[in-house]
Amino acid sequence: MIVELYENAANQQPKNEEFGNQWFMAMVRNNDYKGQQAAAVKLQRVFKNDKYLFWAIMSLALQGQSGNGLSYTLAERMMSKASEEKRLKQVEHLRLYLLILMDQEKNKEALTLLLDNEVGQMALRDPEVRQIKSELLRDSKRWTEVLEESQKALEKENPDDWFNWLAYFEAVEALVEENNETVIGEAKSLVATTQKSVLDNKLLKRGPFLAELELLHRLRKTENKVDDTLFLETIVSYFSRFGSKSCIFEDLQGYIGFLRDDKEKTDTFMKSLEESIKPSKDKATQVKNVYKNINVRKIEHFLDLHPKTDIKEALGVVDELWKQYRDALPLGEGLEKTELQYGDEFVLLASHILLDLYCEHKQHSFVIQAICLLEDALVKSIYNFRIKLMLVRLYVLLGVYKRPLEIYRTMEIKQIQFDTMTHYFTDRFTSLGCIEEVESILYDSLQIYRSNEVETPEMLVRAYQYGTYSKIQEFIGFRRRLDTSLQHAITKIELKRLDFIRSSFQAKFAVQYFNENDMKDIKYDNVSIDAASDNRDFKVFAGYNGDNQLSTEQLCKPTQSTNKVWVQLYGFILNIMSAAVKGQTKLASLVSEARAVLEHDDTKEKVTAQEYSLACYIVHLADALALIGASKTDEATEKLNLATSILQEQFFNVEPFSESNITWDNFHHVSIVLEAFSYNLVFTETINRSLGLNSKDARRRAVDSAQSNPLVLGLVKLQDASKLSMQKMQNVVNTGKALFRAQLQKKLYKEITDSDRCIAYLGAKEGQNLANSHIKVMVLSWSQSVTALSEEIDRRLQKL
Repeated sequence: MIVELYENAANQQPKNEEFGNQWFMAMVRNNDYKGQQAAAVKLQRVFKNDKYLFWAIMSLALQGQSGNGLSYTLAERMMSKASEEKRLKQVEHLRLYLLILMDQEKNKEALTLLLDNEVGQMALRDPEVRQIKSELLRDSKRWTEVLEESQKALEKENPDDWFNWLAYFEAVEALVEENNETVIGEAKSLVATTQKSVLDNKLLKRGPFLAELELLHRLRKTENKVDDTLFLETIVSYFSRFGSKSCIFEDLQGYIGFLRDDKEKTDTFMKSLEESIKPSKDKATQVKNVYKNINVRKIEHFLDLHPKTDIKEALGVVDELWKQYRDALPLGEGLEKTELQYGDEFVLLASHILLDLYCEHKQHSFVIQAICLLEDALVKSIYNFRIKLMLVRLYVLLGVYKRPLEIYRTMEIKQIQFDTMTHYFTDRFTSLGCIEEVESILYDSLQIYRSNEVETPEMLVRAYQYGTYSKIQEFIGFRRRLDTSLQHAITKIELKRLDFIRSSFQAKFAVQYFNENDMKDIKYDNVSIDAASDNRDFKVFAGYNGDNQLSTEQLCKPTQSTNKVWVQLYGFILNIMSAAVKGQTKLASLVSEARAVLEHDDTKEKVTAQEYSLACYIVHLADALALIGASKTDEATEKLNLATSILQEQFFNVEPFSESNITWDNFHHVSIVLEAFSYNLVFTETINRSLGLNSKDARRRAVDSAQSNPLVLGLVKLQDASKLSMQKMQNVVNTGKALFRAQLQKKLYKEITDSDRCIAYLGAKEGQNLANSHIKVMVLSWSQSVTALSEEIDRRLQKL
């Protein structure tokens, strides 16, 4: 509407530049690259302003990125002509030209443009353009020039520039392969020179010293063997200088993995690191020593030196880490409340060891102990988001939702974090019966997608107005990532599921839900699923495991995170339900597509066993409905029987809650059976209608004569099995309601504090009080979960 308005105004008053500009910007907001081009060309033709020429060229380049190769060709020709006519006057003009050439993989031409163009020389003052030049030189294998350019940047500009160090070493390796052995000596000389230059500075930079490690690491992998002793001594020297920095662990990870295979060298190395930490009475040095000790502990964990199977040894290490944390607390007296205690990572490491014990022995007491330590530390570092994320995951492992949602309210998540961080507080929570709480967070998270529709187009408009063409791609990429966000897709599905569960306690309301709610926005096709952008941040989660094992983030959740396969399966489920209720002809094709996805090799691995069974169950029921519509009663009967088998084999056998069996898995199994029952209400109603059984009398007569009608008999057996599945779940949640009381709190408390599998802190009174209060919160959360699930089950059974 707005586009047409400005287009008509611009056509009626072609010499009104403001109308022309508004028409172009309306196209930008509308993501219409071809329309942008038309508007820009018209503006250029009428007003002869080079700005509009570049708008048109940028619009063509964007069409090229969308798959129109001819647009690239035209954009390149226009840019070439503009260059010949000396219209390229700004660095941004040149960057637009580079973008067009590099998108077409014309890297040789792009390099020539940079080197031979007057504006290109001016553009090289920009660090980003210099990086582009370095990448182009490497792509062209002009290694001598790469070496010279990188060396010049490191010596004259910034010896801490890691991009140029990596470019330099890449060139060194390539030249060594060309039998130019002298470059190794030159590289060592450059490292020594830059180290000397930074040693004179007040603020010591890591770059040249880390470069020494990188060079030795690369040489170790070639014929120019480096002695391990020398290499490790260099690492220890690096640690002595920079060991108090939080980044030191990440710096060293790539260089020390080989030590796992040599216990003697590992022991010597670790001893050297510890000896490099000199005691001091100076507070600032003491704080640095805390950080150094933390990094030593991280390296121990990375090298698998912390026990994972021997409970006594592992708990001993946890006690040591807790003592180191407590010893560091006096140094943090007087810190602002927004600051973190210096020893917080000792506690995170301790919780990781306890998590390893849980993974090995499957005893929830280890998770509860980890929670107690982290909660204690959080009181003193209320803004430590890594402690909060670890706590959230540990609670969810045990099926606790109340405390994680309290933590969510302290996180002040906003803007893009709604897309990247919300999953920590919603993923897999719906199984815990907290419908309203999770729904509230999911609705909060929709803010970023609404603002993306409004604010990002305005950022693009400003980029055109100011001629910052290098930012346009970045803004469009940002917009596209949010438009195709996987988390957004998950959120939409979860909101539909939650709303349906709340509405579906009776068949007529379950059917009504899908009659009244459109599922067009829930995508399931391969194109949409493949294009989904997973912007979730998993790296922010603290992790110290080596690359030879799963990360702590992966270990510290009840099952794998929701993913593209999960989105596709639930996309099919919701669209199948909608098609079934609305009598859509596409039901059969939906069933066929869904079955194909279920038969993929990796589908089972990407979702829980219960979710996979649920999807198979829905497909069989939908298939039966479609076959009834096609008058294929024998085949429909077979599908109903298959659906009944899934109920009996997969959904009947749920372990009851017990003192030794309280996990997310129990809640998940119950919630999936509840969901399956609710979908079954819809199918039972639609199948009855398909068979003309529209009244209670008609259905009663059909049931009475079921023995002579295999299809009706199959439907009766399905309904009986569905009802029985709910009755079994009712028994399961009733055992939970009986279990989750004050007596359980006392038993769990006693089990932990009176056991030889208890850390020392929880054996003391202070720790025991802490454990008791947190166990109380857990029991209350479990009680509320089973009560919520019980209410939903009872509502459905009463209506039967």
